[in-house]
Amino acid sequence: MRTRVFVTLKPSVFDPQGRTIVEALGSMGYGTVRDVRQGKYFELEVDAETPQAARSLVTEVADRLLANPVIESYRVEVDGEETPAPPVEPARRPVTRMVTIGD
Repeated sequence: MRTRVFVTLKPSVFDPQGRTIVEALGSMGYGTVRDVRQGKYFELEVDAETPQAARSLVTEVADRLLANPVIESYRVEVDGEETPAPPVEPARRPVTRMVTIGD
């Protein structure tokens, strides 16, 4: 089953690449473009019995690997679903720290 994941920066996160694109578009005569937000797009083909099972699997993959929960959110689309779900705020992953104890 074909699925798609759209990962974007959270609105509160500054997007320098998007700002650079807006400035370039302005210099090219597209001054009416006021904002650009960049992101990532993934297509995943998964073996799943139902669209709901595919969504569950891909949501887990996005949470664990595709999106950085500190600065990004994502939206999952699944072929065969009647209505797409709203964007997801990724679950916060636990922070792992290595501590070195001196002599």
